[in-house]
Amino acid sequence: MTSSTVDTGSPHHLLAIDIDALGSPDGEGWQRLGDRISAMRLGMVLVFVGGSGYGGLPDPDYVIDSDGTTITRMPAMEIVDEGPGPTVEGVCEALGHLAGELLIPWSEVYCVLGAARPRRDDVERLVVIGGSEPPGVGVWLERAGADGVIEALETLQLFGRSVSSPTDVTEAAFEAAIDTVRRNVTEYGFTAASLADNPVSSHDANYAAVWARDGVITGLWTLCLGDEELVEAFRRTIRILARHQTPSGQIPANVRLENDQPEYSGIGGIASIDSVLWFVIGAVRLAFHAGDREFAVEIAEPVSRAMNWLAAHDANNDGLIEIPESSDWMDIFPRSYNVLYDEVLWWQACLDTAVLFESIDRDGIGWRNQGERVRAEILRQFWPTGEQLMEIAGTQGGRFSVGEASYLLSQITPFDYGWRCDVYANLLAALGGLLDERKLDRLFTFLWGVGVNSPYPVAVLYPPITSGAEDWKDYFLVNFLNLPHHYHNGGIWPFIGGLWVRYLAAAGRVELAHLELSTLAEACRQGVHDEWEFNEWLHGTTGRPMGKAHQAWSAASYIHAYLTLHGDAGPGVFPALDPTALPRS
Repeated sequence: MTSSTVDTGSPHHLLAIDIDALGSPDGEGWQRLGDRISAMRLGMVLVFVGGSGYGGLPDPDYVIDSDGTTITRMPAMEIVDEGPGPTVEGVCEALGHLAGELLIPWSEVYCVLGAARPRRDDVERLVVIGGSEPPGVGVWLERAGADGVIEALETLQLFGRSVSSPTDVTEAAFEAAIDTVRRNVTEYGFTAASLADNPVSSHDANYAAVWARDGVITGLWTLCLGDEELVEAFRRTIRILARHQTPSGQIPANVRLENDQPEYSGIGGIASIDSVLWFVIGAVRLAFHAGDREFAVEIAEPVSRAMNWLAAHDANNDGLIEIPESSDWMDIFPRSYNVLYDEVLWWQACLDTAVLFESIDRDGIGWRNQGERVRAEILRQFWPTGEQLMEIAGTQGGRFSVGEASYLLSQITPFDYGWRCDVYANLLAALGGLLDERKLDRLFTFLWGVGVNSPYPVAVLYPPITSGAEDWKDYFLVNFLNLPHHYHNGGIWPFIGGLWVRYLAAAGRVELAHLELSTLAEACRQGVHDEWEFNEWLHGTTGRPMGKAHQAWSAASYIHAYLTLHGDAGPGVFPALDPTALPRS
């Protein structure tokens, strides 16, 4: 097993090296410098200025040309679209722009530059090579030499700030992710985690099953590969779930592979609501991806029954569905009634059903209107003003108001609200198009500020629930899953990390998205037994894997995130469907 130590929270920093200022490569000296830099790559962005050969130095993340007019992202040799362009003068100005794109403070930018280079007045972590007299700030080296640079950077306290990590691993992670998804392909559809890599014990025998939510998410997020084998596995997943639909319209949470036995509930016999929601969304989007009108007609009736079953959960006719406690993917967690995650999926399921019906000449206007109604209710209730929160909880229970919202609340009940941030649900809402620009900006500022992406992208809940809190439940101790920073209680989920990367790209923070994709690759590289386990979840502070190996949706999410940045996959989770897109036979 190869492992890498986790960066426990020191800020990302940037090292810029003027290759020409280093002088001619001397082999051993450059190799020593390269070794020191390579030992720090986690958390560091490496930028080379000018030069054409790097000797024993590691490959950079970016290259800036000698006059600072062009920033190129490596290794793909892509010109950074948001770069300063030819109107910005100077290397330091280009570095400042790049640091800003990556949200690296200027105080964490280290520069090794030649004396003739222009430099900003506020550069403090500076090594100047050459010239006739010491600069006002930084460390002065009269002569070029790798050993002198090493000593100077040690003086500036760069070395030792981070820990060992390879350079860009995103492409290797992409290939490994495809392998992990393939390990989950069976004759019945997608499993949640590779059966060959996870010995099944009595308490988790249901992993040997086709799961509705896992299978649909895996299918949706691998459509961008254009791989027919995976598309057919997705189709088999939808069909086995539809075959076990109840007369009332419920879709099973999973179907056991051994005996084709459906299960409709989880712990405590509680129904799985989101399994039905994901089935609707997945079935419709598979039909449109394949351009398969015949399949659309086939799944129309199961989708209709599923939607009627879901609509029956709107007991008070307010448009939103009421969710029993622990009845979605957070199956041992205390949230209920109007739950943000489920309402976002309900909104999308209404819209997708409308498009499906319209595409096969059925009336979809009712579901389209319902979707708009759900959207309005989500924005009205889950992004409330302080006054609204006091109306919900202030008089009845003496609860406080969180003031102006920075994110969508996790749940709303008639007498209370969940103030903790459900990161997954907020990313789904953002990528689904529910939030306007102002709300997107406030959401990013909050998530970035509290560090949900550290040590790896991302923690599912902020902040975790601790013992003694009013929302703490003793059932968190079941299998020790939901202790603070574990599992659903603030654990790190790589499949949500993929959404984080897509969210950054959608918000225009493309360079930051590339940086976070590398960090996500490192998370997926972690393993209990081997590299590239694409583990189910990792501890929220140590970053060590604690779930199932070769989790299908962890790999699928990475695939879509990678192709968002390096292919033509869009960042959105629910791109609009065209009802005229299904050809008539």
